[in-house]
Amino acid sequence: MLAAVAYTMLARERTRLARTWTTPNCHRLATVATKRHCPVRIGGNHACLFPASACPVSPTVPSATFRFLVFRWRPIAAVLLFAMVFGRPVAADSPDQASTQEQTWQIFAGTGKAQGDSADQPSSPKSVCLPNVYGVEVAADAIYLSTIDDHSIWKMDLAGTKIERFAGTGQAGLSGDGGPALQARFRAPHEIRADRNGDLYVADTRNHCIRKIDGRTGIIQTIGGDGVAGSRGDGGPASQARFDQPHSIVLDGQGGLLVADTKNHRLRRIDLKTGTVATVAGDGKGKLPVDGALANEVSVFGPRSLAIDAESIWLVLREGNSVWRIDRSAGTIHRVAGTGKQGHSGDGGHPLQATFRGPKGIAVDSQGALLVVDTENQALRRVDRRKNVIETLDTGFQLKRPHGTAVRRGTDADVYFLADSENHRLLAAERKHREGDRADQPN
Repeated sequence: MLAAVAYTMLARERTRLARTWTTPNCHRLATVATKRHCPVRIGGNHACLFPASACPVSPTVPSATFRFLVFRWRPIAAVLLFAMVFGRPVAADSPDQASTQEQTWQIFAGTGKAQGDSADQPSSPKSVCLPNVYGVEVAADAIYLSTIDDHSIWKMDLAGTKIERFAGTGQAGLSGDGGPALQARFRAPHEIRADRNGDLYVADTRNHCIRKIDGRTGIIQTIGGDGVAGSRGDGGPASQARFDQPHSIVLDGQGGLLVADTKNHRLRRIDLKTGTVATVAGDGKGKLPVDGALANEVSVFGPRSLAIDAESIWLVLREGNSVWRIDRSAGTIHRVAGTGKQGHSGDGGHPLQATFRGPKGIAVDSQGALLVVDTENQALRRVDRRKNVIETLDTGFQLKRPHGTAVRRGTDADVYFLADSENHRLLAAERKHREGDRADQPN
């Protein structure tokens, strides 16, 4: 950017000078300029950045304008030199795109406005309103989004060329079980998850329940919670249990659905075959876990987002300002990132020494790195588990309370998605794999 500014200044100055440099200048002035005023000198010799026709020491520069030109050109040269040495390439080809050193972020869906056209019919993703987009789920053949302000679920093709309403009428409520999901009502649905059959699970947060949409028939059912906030039901049918603002869900690959029962400070599991519910972690107390203890014997402070892989359940504690890992084989829980205190620090250092402010989203990329949405810091952070280093990713956009994140995994590159919630848009960027990135062992 600095280089562009300098070259623009240079072009304008050359045009102006071409109109004024009309009389010969004495060699004495050129000699003085070479020794004292040339913007760039190497080993005492003239090494000007500019073409001979535009150089301040050119014998065609009129003496009357020489002193003015010297001091006018020096800041241009300084800007250009700074850009060449310290600048980084930043290409913002349009308001929809921003480049960084490792990835180019772009607006993948949403107009950025809270009101506007809705995708009640197949539409271009960038032409529709996504009011307070929250959950993001990448399935085998589609991307699903939830929007809080209009209580809806959307389905988009992987290429980002078409989006349409998948569930919800746009009105708040709790209705529709046994019928088409398009006629059902939600109340601020948060995170969503798809299984291999194309079924979609929804954390219907402010209805305090979990719902399932059959991918083949489009029929919706409530599978957990009775619509009333509370804490009860372990060991019995999940449909009769009570949750309190469940924000996140994730399929565990073993026939269960894990639920971040946020206000109850618990992690619970619904057995999708038997329909029963049980607590996996948390005792209902709002405090941080004991590092290394059994997960079913500790507190979990405000669980907000879940992710999973073969070895671990990843748990973001919003009130606890930290990220934790439950070892799936040992059943123990371990702090991975964040001190538990509020802040925005630690980039370039060990994740355990970093601070967050109200983190609310998490995903795992194909290299084993964690993406953590640091919501109240308006940031997306990446934890490299192999190097044990945390960084704040530069999206190039001004974020406003981002929430959900997801990864489309690829052989040579991943695509990162970020719900820029209160800017009403979904951002995306491709990140190419680098040698040595893979984190084979959990930390």
